[in-house]
Parts: sequence; structure tokens; C-alpha cells
Amino acid sequence: MTNEAPLLSLAVTPFTPRHAQLNRSSTWSDWMNGVKVYVRPAEFGNHEAAVTAMRQRAVLEDKSPLSMYFFSGPDAAALLQRLIIRDVDAWEVGMSKYIVFCDEDGQVVIDGVLFRVAEDRYCYTSGPMDNWFAAHREGFDVEIEEETTDWGNLHLQGPAAFDIVTAATGQDWSDLRFGRGAQTQLAGVDVWLWRVGFGGERGFEVWVPSDGALPVFDALVEAGQPHGLEHLGDASEDVCRIEAGLVLPVIDYTLAGLDAPRQDSDPTGPQSMQWLATPDEIGAGRFIDFDKGDFIGREALVAEREGNGPKTTLVGIEVNWRDIVSLQETLGRPPQVPKRVQRFPLLELRLDGTPVGHTGSIAWSANVKGLIGLARIAPPASKPGTELNLAWREAGQEVGEVRTTTRALPFVERKRKN
Repeated sequence: MTNEAPLLSLAVTPFTPRHAQLNRSSTWSDWMNGVKVYVRPAEFGNHEAAVTAMRQRAVLEDKSPLSMYFFSGPDAAALLQRLIIRDVDAWEVGMSKYIVFCDEDGQVVIDGVLFRVAEDRYCYTSGPMDNWFAAHREGFDVEIEEETTDWGNLHLQGPAAFDIVTAATGQDWSDLRFGRGAQTQLAGVDVWLWRVGFGGERGFEVWVPSDGALPVFDALVEAGQPHGLEHLGDASEDVCRIEAGLVLPVIDYTLAGLDAPRQDSDPTGPQSMQWLATPDEIGAGRFIDFDKGDFIGREALVAEREGNGPKTTLVGIEVNWRDIVSLQETLGRPPQVPKRVQRFPLLELRLDGTPVGHTGSIAWSANVKGLIGLARIAPPASKPGTELNLAWREAGQEVGEVRTTTRALPFVERKRKN
């Protein structure tokens, strides 16, 4: 018997046939979901044009690799009450909310979104959680079904999103509030339409059965043409979520729990440093419902609040890109500021030479017109306007420090209202 890791397999989404035609850049990224590695466009063409379109017009993105788990049965709500930090008892059908799972130590197992699709049926979307759910479902009369490959998931975001959806469905959705959803038809296909999004813009999440995915995709593209709809790749979406101050599992915190990725043997790899976090440390502390009763991690989170508080705080940083160019010129390398998100290895932030935190997400924002990032910093140094030094790396080696300034999140206004 061996401890060899399971073999990974390449996977495509229901929208890949269209993306293969539209991807003018021929650049692709991978999205690991368990043992499957989904291949999606990193960017379709002009990277900055897509980032700008998110804020000024509209973008369409394929999020089908998001795991989808459906909880059904008499104890579905009771199990979720036990597993997440939020109180689900008062949720209405057609309601969705951001959620966090914690372990007994109060460390974040993963964050995601939970949707109530029927009286005794809920859907969680984010990363794979098979082992975590299996370990905690005993004693609950609930059925948990993983249906990721049964659905296509499109995100339509931007100021023109409402006009596009109205044109595609023939219905007015201006009264659909953020966090709410409804079933409708699009291109003759039954779909779920949710008012949620990961870029901080007005928009929708469209769930479509896989066998009806392409007609729905085509209908949205056709409706979006008069509004300058752009296709958003993985690299461009990553910049948009930093602008909105939204964390990404594995990138901005290390996953706790049974489904956490294996430790990376590469000393500069993404898991070379354990970067566990509590909800307070990723900006999710305001969503903890302590009054709902017991849930996994509650005792530890109460102790954190009553003690010294979180060890780090999520903040934005503005990086002096001219310092990076100067370092590169000194090394004889072509000056280049990262347009795509520079994720790993984690870069250390210092105050007067003392390490005070790290950043795992830095990129150029065409909307902010600067080099921005998300960082987790010790509270004394996290106050907006604090000047810090960032240990910059080239070719895996630290080559010097660049100046940064902390600032409050988000970098752009999160537009929730219609």
C-alpha cells in the first residue's frame, strides 16, 4: 500500500467550445478542483480592456469549476447551522449569502456562498469539501450531492448587466435585490438567476444545466453586443476581485481542514508557508452570528474576540512601482510591473526592518491606475496610511525592498444596489 497522490485529470466546462473560438490570446489557466484541473482562458485578448469593462460596461465569465454541493432533507438547515458561522434559520427561499466554514480552532476551512433553493434544499458553491462534509454529517437526516459537472455557471457583471439580462430574458429584473435569486427561462432553458458576483460590481450568477449551456451563453453574448460586453478571463477577474477587496482561498489564506491541498515540497510554492486565518483575519468577522448557538469553531472565535484579537488584519496596499523598475534596472532586467496577479511566493512586509505581515496578491489595476494588492498585517501596522517596505523578489530571490502604503478596502466602490 502506498501514499501516492491521486492522478490529476484535465477537465473542460460546458462553455469551453465557445471559449476555444473566442480566446484570441491563446493563453489558458488551470483551476484545480480536487483531482480535476479545469482549463479556462487566462485572458481573451486585451487584459486591461477586460478589467476596465467590468467597471464601465459588462463582462461575462465562466465560473463552472466552482464546486456545487446540494444539501437536502429535514436536517439540511440544522447541519449547516453546525458547519458555518452564519445563522441560516431565517433565510427565505431564493436567498443567498456569503459564508465561512471554520475548524475547532476557529481557522477558516474555506469561504464561499450558500443559496437556499427550496424549503429543505440548499446549495453551497466554492471549493471541494467531500471529506469535511463526510466527517460531520453523522446524526443528521440529510443528503449531500456534489453536482458540479451537472451545471454551467456564468457570471455577468458590470453597469450594463441589468440591461443585458432584461434583453436576454424579456423580463425586468430591476427589483431583484442583491443576494436574491429566482428561476426563469433564458434561450428556452430553465435557469437560476442570482444577484451575486465576485468582482464588486452589479451583476448576476446564472446557473444553467450543462446540456443547455451553449444556447444560454449565445443568448447573453448576443444581448450584450450593443452594450460592449467583454469576455473576462481568469487573470483579469483576479485583478477585479483585488480591486473589490475580496480574498481567494489558497491564495490569501491557507485552507484548514480535511480537504486542504497537500503541502507543497517547492520551497517557493504556494503552500511553503502555513498562512491560516480566522474570519476576522480575512475581513469576514462581521458575518459571525455568535447568538445563533453552537457551531464548529465558536469557542475559539469567542476566545479570540475576548483575548488579544486577531493576529493579522486584511488591508489593501499600494505599491510604489517605480521602486520595482529601479531594482530591475539595477539588475539589468527589462523594467516590468506585473499586470497579472503575482501570487507566490508570499512577499514579506516590514516596518522599520521588522516583519509585520505578508501579501499574496499584487497586480496592476487599470481602474485604480496603480499597483495594488491585498495583505494581512499585524494590527499595529495595519492602520491606513502606514508606510511599509515590501521585500521584492525576482527569479525567486529577494532583490531589495520597495515602498508600500496601507489603505482601507475596497479600492473601488462595491456596487450592490441597482
